[in-house]
Amino acid sequence: MLLQNAQKNLLLHAKNTESQALKEEKKALYGEYLPKVALGYAYQNTLNPDIFYPERVDGAFLEAQWLLFDGLKREGKLEIAEYKIKAKESQSKSTKDQLELKIIKEYFSALSAQSKLNALKHQQKELQESIVKYEKFYAVGLAALDTLEAIKAQNYQNSYTIESVKLAYKAHLEQLSLLSGTQVTTLNVRTKLQDVSLDTPQVAREDLQANFYATKAIESAKSQYTYLPTIALTNRYIRYNYHNRNIPLLPFNIPLEDPNYQNIFGISVSFTLFDSFATLRARESARLNALAANFEYAYLKDMQNKELIIAKEALRSAKEKITWAQSSVKSASVTYSYAKEKFNAQLIDYTQYLNALTTLLNAQSFYDEARFDYEIKKAEFLYKNGNALVQFVN
Repeated sequence: MLLQNAQKNLLLHAKNTESQALKEEKKALYGEYLPKVALGYAYQNTLNPDIFYPERVDGAFLEAQWLLFDGLKREGKLEIAEYKIKAKESQSKSTKDQLELKIIKEYFSALSAQSKLNALKHQQKELQESIVKYEKFYAVGLAALDTLEAIKAQNYQNSYTIESVKLAYKAHLEQLSLLSGTQVTTLNVRTKLQDVSLDTPQVAREDLQANFYATKAIESAKSQYTYLPTIALTNRYIRYNYHNRNIPLLPFNIPLEDPNYQNIFGISVSFTLFDSFATLRARESARLNALAANFEYAYLKDMQNKELIIAKEALRSAKEKITWAQSSVKSASVTYSYAKEKFNAQLIDYTQYLNALTTLLNAQSFYDEARFDYEIKKAEFLYKNGNALVQFVN
């Protein structure tokens, strides 16, 4: 349920929104290369006009423009936009994978803290029972004061540790609430990951895929630096209104007819003949950036392989630790049961009794930590291996 609720995480919403924004940006890029039509109004006032042009001219115009060819920059821009979208989508998936891994880590860390808290409370109960018992013994002179005070001191230390563990447990719950996007106040249902094989097929991680597509986008940037021509079409239709033509008085008439409209159609073809090698240098810079990006991608790919080797070894080690921790609990339980009987019979002093109790507590804590750490190491291995964590949760 916590992993399903991760979809509500605001960080994941942000990544998905960024991906949607890039898709809209690509649509806008298509629009830049479609015909554009503009409607407008022009007004012109001329001081001291000649006889061939009126003092004032105004009129509406309709203009169309179409960029037919821009030296293959359009194709390059669309390719860059597509790679950026894929990179952002993979980044969004990577964010989801990282959130799921963090949720699993916090979940089992919370269970570990909860287990330690229960063990401490159990120890606390036994200490308090011993305090009550030895207060009665001390009252009738059957126990020394230092024994009673030593047990009380251990009880106070336990109370201090319990408060620290409570705080850690609460912090894990708050982190789970933040990561899952839903309020978590307790962990009533316990779960675990399926047992995984170290031979589970490796899949490319989404963060690596995001870097791959980002590298492809950088490689495509070279297309923006070219000496190929640019071809554009224009057409402008204008309606004229003429005012105050400055015609001198002459002994004969000069017929001047003002056109009511004009339509101007044009084709422009432009080449860059020489730009002090600016385009050439910019293209070389783009090539070097692409080379650097490929180096970084190769490094990250190698790093994933190295991290996977470490994750496999950590998983194997975590499984081994459970066996040793379980054996430790059995031995510590036997030792404590004998120590408690001997202490009640006053055959051993309080130091030996408290040592046996502390050893049992530590053994129980190590065993629980080992079990929960094994689950975390499973999740880390699956993440490093590129597998979807949610598929391995029981």
